[in-house]
Amino acid sequence: MNREGRIELKALLDNRFAPITFRFGFVECPFHRFADAFASWQKELDVKFGTTTEMAHFSAPLSAALLRLDPLTTPLDRYLLVETQSEWTAIFSNGLRVNDVFSPVSYLAKVLGCRGLEISCTPDRSAVPRKDIVRPYGATTFSLYGPQKTDWLNGIRRISAYNEGDHWVFEAEGEIQPYEKAENYQKRKIVDRFTPELLEAYCRALGIDPFEEEFYRSSCLLARTTKRASPPGPAMSITEARSHLYI
Repeated sequence: MNREGRIELKALLDNRFAPITFRFGFVECPFHRFADAFASWQKELDVKFGTTTEMAHFSAPLSAALLRLDPLTTPLDRYLLVETQSEWTAIFSNGLRVNDVFSPVSYLAKVLGCRGLEISCTPDRSAVPRKDIVRPYGATTFSLYGPQKTDWLNGIRRISAYNEGDHWVFEAEGEIQPYEKAENYQKRKIVDRFTPELLEAYCRALGIDPFEEEFYRSSCLLARTTKRASPPGPAMSITEARSHLYI
């Protein structure tokens, strides 16, 4: 149980690579097909924005693969694709402040005619009094996308409970899924309406074990994008970033 009185789920690799493991995603597509689609998309973006993206295929366990995202930057400049034990391919990024995988997960789900999933599981440390840390605000989110346009881009379902700064907010949008425990959303405490345990259960209903190291295989693709004549933004090593997170 944490300092806010909330039981926390074991995070991926015990958050040794946080903040990378606070937010990541999956696309319901075999690794090599997704990697090809991702590379084609990046080439289109390079032409459009005048950037250069280098692709590197390699084989490594997840803990070693995540090190390829070092350093973390603002804005992010690297994505890591990882094969899993299922039909879903995982994707991580190296954002320092915003670790975003929304664009590849949602857009490539449309391109490939499949589903995409973005999740976040961030411990709440907003009340920690120390002045020398980065205080992550708690958030548990589940955002499912599909191949078809909906009222919310191509979103199928989004459920979240997050700390807005001075209060907690619960949101549920889109079509309720058969594996959901909707009765939980009526709990008095907002922080308890969508917990890490529920997030894990919903992912498992889709065939994903997001927090289990053994779920990830060794086939990986690293994409690194550079901008022409662009000064570097803020950067920090994974170790340095983690030391400021109080986790």
